[in-house]
Amino acid sequence: MRTAIFSTYPPRACGIGTFAFDVRTSLLAVPGVKSVGAIAIVDEASSPQRHDVLATVSQAVRGDYVRAARLLDRLDIDVVLLQHEYGIFGGADGEYVLSFARELTRPLVLTLHTVLSEPTDHQRAVLTALCDEAERVIVMTETARRLLLRMNGCAPDKIRIVQHGAPAVLGRASDNGSVQSRGLDRLRSRFVLSTFGLISPGKGIETAIAALPAIVERHPEVLYLVAGRTHPEVARLEGEQYRLLLERRAVALGVADHVEFDDRFLSVTELAELLHATDVFLTPYRNPEQIASGALTFAIAAGCAVISTPYLFAKDMLATGAGKLVPFDDVATIETAVCDYIESPESLAAARAEARRIGADLAWPSIAAETAVVLQEAAQAQPRREPIPIVELELTSVRTDHLRTLVDDVGIVQHATGLIPSWETGYCVDDVARLAVVALELTGRTPDRQWTPVLHRSLAFLRFAAGPEGTGMRNFMGYDRRWLDEPHVGDHVGRTIWALGEILATAWIPALFGPARTLLDALVPSLRADVSLRTAAYTILGLAHLDPDRLDHDARVLLERLVEQLASAYRESAAGGWQWFEGRLTYDNARLSQALIVGGSALRRPADVAIGLESLAWLGDECGLDDGMLRLPGHHGRDRDEPAPGRGDEQPLDATAFVEAELAALVATGDGEHGVRARNAFDWFLGRNRLDRPLYDFATGGCSDGLGETDINANEGAESTLAFHRAQLLLDAAALPAPDRRKLRAKAA
Repeated sequence: MRTAIFSTYPPRACGIGTFAFDVRTSLLAVPGVKSVGAIAIVDEASSPQRHDVLATVSQAVRGDYVRAARLLDRLDIDVVLLQHEYGIFGGADGEYVLSFARELTRPLVLTLHTVLSEPTDHQRAVLTALCDEAERVIVMTETARRLLLRMNGCAPDKIRIVQHGAPAVLGRASDNGSVQSRGLDRLRSRFVLSTFGLISPGKGIETAIAALPAIVERHPEVLYLVAGRTHPEVARLEGEQYRLLLERRAVALGVADHVEFDDRFLSVTELAELLHATDVFLTPYRNPEQIASGALTFAIAAGCAVISTPYLFAKDMLATGAGKLVPFDDVATIETAVCDYIESPESLAAARAEARRIGADLAWPSIAAETAVVLQEAAQAQPRREPIPIVELELTSVRTDHLRTLVDDVGIVQHATGLIPSWETGYCVDDVARLAVVALELTGRTPDRQWTPVLHRSLAFLRFAAGPEGTGMRNFMGYDRRWLDEPHVGDHVGRTIWALGEILATAWIPALFGPARTLLDALVPSLRADVSLRTAAYTILGLAHLDPDRLDHDARVLLERLVEQLASAYRESAAGGWQWFEGRLTYDNARLSQALIVGGSALRRPADVAIGLESLAWLGDECGLDDGMLRLPGHHGRDRDEPAPGRGDEQPLDATAFVEAELAALVATGDGEHGVRARNAFDWFLGRNRLDRPLYDFATGGCSDGLGETDINANEGAESTLAFHRAQLLLDAAALPAPDRRKLRAKAA
């Protein structure tokens, strides 16, 4: 049996990654298991990986999940084992993992590390959909099985209980002090409490420290060891704030000599030494929903008595007497429980004996054998599905070299001669607003956060462009950093509101929220008077990103008015064979349809959504989208009585508008044909166009400014380059299933 594991994986500091590594290592020793590859989920795209990793998936890049599934389809894999925890996958509640599961043609087994007693509707939907895709679902306790069944999350016949494993070395010498360690010899005269794992506020360690003064007063020999790195996500957003709080707490309470911190991610050997020197292991965790804990499993396997808060996993593991349960955040009860163990050696010995009895069944070799049985069941229950043959234009990688060339410490230079920035053209708000949303998406895709400062500078530029409240924004700035116009209302204001809506909806940096919200509130009054249809559309796309029920009154009224403006324009203009909002196709056309689809959905107005879908279908048909090759209206436009496609060069801006509008239609309707049309529109960039020439420059990462009658425009400016990257990032994030080109060819015929 050839297996692959889909999970976080060392060297990433993650408990589930350590679990996956232990499962893989143990499975390789099970008879009949020929190979176990690993697909590693990474939060830093270029981080070094172990030699046994088949591929990596960037956590925030939805398209990577699809690519990983297709990779496994090409390999000789019999079954895939996926480690599930909401927080290790991208998207809301880790929903990106569904793209992997749905694309996979190999039998799938899930190991659930979290089963919530009261999940949100979306959490339940994600987990249920994932379980539907799986042949078998592993949970670690009977409680987890009951919770999963209670939420109707999985068919009962799929569920198997396989306990959390622990390294066999932990059980080889479980009497306190029996492991010789130069580093821990000094502890032989101490009564040792310990906690290990990735450190975060949810661990409740401050509660244990708060109990120490009273414990130490009665038993001065007590020492509390806290081992482990700060959780990487906590460190990324808050630094070492929590660890410093713990250290200050120990000093303030006068127990600094009775608390030691080891800020390393310990090896198995080091953990064995720590646990074998431990008298009582503490897990004062604050999350009652926790259904699995590697730290608690390891402590029991090492024969430690335990004092724990009553989270779900602890209640199961300690039910037979291997430890004591104390209420959450209860200092006095921890004090009493610790002192009872110290003052009653026979009680402590009994708890340790029960821990050793339970731990005897937790060694990885036996857990791996049980896991292998479940994997074999899944492989036999579901034969491999044959992957859909596809012929598509595939981007193996996307370069941002040229984008970085155009970006400087002010904004992004408007135009280029070939690939050389034309400094004399300066900057404009339209392009910087586009840059902001592209940089926002790229912040989650690069390890050194190089796009984060670009995002911040873009927001600074937009704030600087804003005029007094109600007057709009300047748009053009010379390369000498002097504004070339006065504040006014136009497309650039709508594009800025669009960018601010996306930032407010998705930015992971809390400090970004306040400035973005302040600028949005300052710009809304600028649009009280009538505006153009495209300014209206861009504004709708920004405001609809936010919860309309939580918009302030002025923004809500503006959103409703602009949606009605677009709908009214369509009703007045559309007639006969011309199903459009105005008597002429000009630029960024599909944005009008997209705005009604998105805005109508946000306001719960199905009639407006229907107009958006109808107009988008007409525009797509006029541009040959269903035929598999897009031909866009030229930059000179197309009048109502003029035959398609119109005069002038085809522009990247319009192709991107089609991609986004079709993806919006896919979300609104669930109809996969919109995904096919979005992919067809994107293929225009890659060469599926009337000249069979790619506009995307594979060598530089730039994009040509237009597709002319006989050639492409060699210049690679900001608008076109940003249009390509925007379309690529959104299409990648949508993670569309592989298109069946045979169906498309048949439809075209």
